[in-house]
Amino acid sequence: MNVCSNCFNELELQAFINTSLVNDNCDACNSREVKTLDINELLDFLSELFSNFELQASGTPLIELIQGNWSFFRTIEIGQTILNEALHRTGGAIYASDQNVKFSKEIQENVDYWDTLKEELKWSKRFVTNIDLLTQDLGWDKFFHDSFLLPHTDTLFRARLHHHADSDYFPIDKMTCPPKELVDSGRANSAGIPYLYLSRSPDTPLCELRAALLDELSVGEFKLKEDEAEIKIVDFTSPTPLYRVESAIKSSVAERIKAHLLKKKISADLSRPMRIYDSPVEYIPTQFICEFINVFTGAEGIQFRSSVHRTGKNLVIFNEKKIVCTNVTVRKISAIDLISVMR
Repeated sequence: MNVCSNCFNELELQAFINTSLVNDNCDACNSREVKTLDINELLDFLSELFSNFELQASGTPLIELIQGNWSFFRTIEIGQTILNEALHRTGGAIYASDQNVKFSKEIQENVDYWDTLKEELKWSKRFVTNIDLLTQDLGWDKFFHDSFLLPHTDTLFRARLHHHADSDYFPIDKMTCPPKELVDSGRANSAGIPYLYLSRSPDTPLCELRAALLDELSVGEFKLKEDEAEIKIVDFTSPTPLYRVESAIKSSVAERIKAHLLKKKISADLSRPMRIYDSPVEYIPTQFICEFINVFTGAEGIQFRSSVHRTGKNLVIFNEKKIVCTNVTVRKISAIDLISVMR
């Protein structure tokens, strides 16, 4: 069977197939005269992938579990065609893409430890956590390497609510973090440790502040300082790829599955809406994981989905001194939309 890059959504796999010297017709998606690869060249990867699933009558069809987590194939139909052929050739316990499966016990126990850790951090072992278990036994220090470099060209946003009507806008030097003595616990930072919370869209911080009708806010525009190197941001908004060409960061398919599933769990907690009367204790697990990421990956921030703005993305920068506010705009919440007023 020939497959082509049009069969898949994963960029690294598409790039690998496009290095092929063979032009032919694709047997999976019916593309004509394209670069193709014999499926035998992907069997090692696919066989390793299949080894991370176990048959379970009450589980989820294999194709749905893969597609639901990674959108690995261009369509479910193409995925079924490729999986069925690969399963036939590898000859394992799973023989069809519609069989019900679950992730292996080892994967599930690794990822589920997040729930155990959350309870420990909140109620029993806040400061003396078993780091060796997380790194040496579970390998979590290798699960947060999917990241991007924040460039100097990106504009990010942060808002502050005015306390009085028709107030003047907050000046640039008042749009960053408060002094560490005044810093409260947040979704990512512990009390007394200032992290800079920013958003990709100017509307997202207004939603995060729960701005109401007729409220006025100052919205600051932020950029990475020109004299700073691009900074590494761990991304919780996109899946860890299943397929990876050999690189400096070597990982097995099992490790990539664990990374994806663990990040998915943590992302849900990062993006969980908090009410004003919820205890700050609920923030402790995500505060811990941000510090863990900073220490064990060298990353200088994270990106995660907004809890209150459906399409919004937030960034947390661990060192605010690397970011500068370049402009401040006053916005007022109207009855029908958000009205921007430059001052």
